[in-house]
Amino acid sequence: MKTEPIISEVNSFWNTEACGSHFVEHAVDEKDFFEKFREYRYRTEWHLPLLVPFAESKGKTVLEIGTGNGAEGIMFALHGAQYTGVDLTEAALAATRKHFAVMGLAGKFQRENAEHLSFADGSFDWVFSHGVLHHTPNTQAAVHEVHRVLKPGGRAIIMLYHKHSFNYYVRIMTQMRLRVLLKILSRAGRWSGDREKTAADLRRGVRGNQDRRIWGIHYQNFLHDGWSYLRAGNFVHHCTDGPECPVAYAFTSREAKALFARFRDVRTTVAHLPLRKYCKAIPLGAEKFLARKMGWYLFIFADK
Repeated sequence: MKTEPIISEVNSFWNTEACGSHFVEHAVDEKDFFEKFREYRYRTEWHLPLLVPFAESKGKTVLEIGTGNGAEGIMFALHGAQYTGVDLTEAALAATRKHFAVMGLAGKFQRENAEHLSFADGSFDWVFSHGVLHHTPNTQAAVHEVHRVLKPGGRAIIMLYHKHSFNYYVRIMTQMRLRVLLKILSRAGRWSGDREKTAADLRRGVRGNQDRRIWGIHYQNFLHDGWSYLRAGNFVHHCTDGPECPVAYAFTSREAKALFARFRDVRTTVAHLPLRKYCKAIPLGAEKFLARKMGWYLFIFADK
């Protein structure tokens, strides 16, 4: 029977490299890498500068939970925020420190578990987290920590994966699950033998869904978990960021608002449906319209 994911498994998966590093294939030095990373990030995720009011953060104490390569941290620092970045992994923290050093900017960086932050109550004006809190086993505990470390009147800006989206229903629950099922059925009658050949440790360090090896790993996961692997509540964990990802929840707007029930004002908006990544002929206006309806990113804006 599949056991519940634990923090050490989350750390092991994400500590292989800072999130998004694989999108930059060639760079002459660290400065070139980070410039190309920021260019790629805000070209493909153009919604970020529109939805996150970086310019309003001047003079404010800002905590970012989950730093990645430090792109948003740089944006906050450039606009005059007093920035603190925390992450579960040393890989992300090291990348963010380098990014700030290359840019000549100041910030504080430390390793933290989002479910148990070490900061005192009311430490920050803003808490920002983009695509992180759905990867911790107890997202509710992490949201409670966001509320605790915010000052009265403070602001939380959090992005979680959106369940009522094209990516969840069409790509993950239909296309990907069908392909995995076909892989399983193609090996019918050989499951026992394949299971005996499978090593106890299946970790291969595969991130994302571009590597062709993911279908073999999905099959190995099935051999380990059985048919429960294809249940929606389990399968989603292994399809958002790769089949080895231990946890990745998706939330409806109503579920997200319930997570933030301790806050006095909660608003949500939906973004990110990168159609033009696959077909540049699609007008940007059309992508923006559809993204607001069925995008993969659910932004929560909440005041304490």
